[in-house]
Amino acid sequence: MLVPNVPMTRLIVLALAGAAVLLIAGAVLYLYPEVMIMLGGKESQLQQTLNQEQIISGSDSYPQVNVTVNHQILIADISATNELRTKGLSVKDALAEDEAMLFVFDVEGEHRFWMKDMKFPIDIIWISSDKIVVDIENNLQPCHSGGLCSIYEPDGNSVYVLETVGGFASKYDIVKGTPVKFDLSSHNLS
Repeated sequence: MLVPNVPMTRLIVLALAGAAVLLIAGAVLYLYPEVMIMLGGKESQLQQTLNQEQIISGSDSYPQVNVTVNHQILIADISATNELRTKGLSVKDALAEDEAMLFVFDVEGEHRFWMKDMKFPIDIIWISSDKIVVDIENNLQPCHSGGLCSIYEPDGNSVYVLETVGGFASKYDIVKGTPVKFDLSSHNLS
């Protein structure tokens, strides 16, 4: 009968335990948003409400809201979770002039965007918590450089970011200081 080598057995057990930890950590990182929700993570009330009910039957599983800027009414997909914000407009092949995406953040900050995986030009309009335009990037072109995309950052803090078809801001004279109207509170988002 062969006597087990105790040090070698410990080494094998440690190696298997380490591999299991790495596998679990990889799965947690891959599924981070869902795991945080299951573990009682700090997803905002807004995000929880948007996950539970569709405001308007949104395309690509996005809830929608009407946004008015300089008398122009847009039907905006709402992107209020990390998963939806990460996808953004890259899930669309085109955008009509009366369509947009409204990104909703938990905290005011200088939220940065890029044009990775985009298929068409857009305007990016940063909006304060008071629903006033704080910055605009006009007619940004899709990034096709394999990960070397420019990052666009506003001059001021915002809580909302509106992405529209390229040229929209110029066409409708949207500038810093322009008020933007939309109502998320009537959808039990407060």
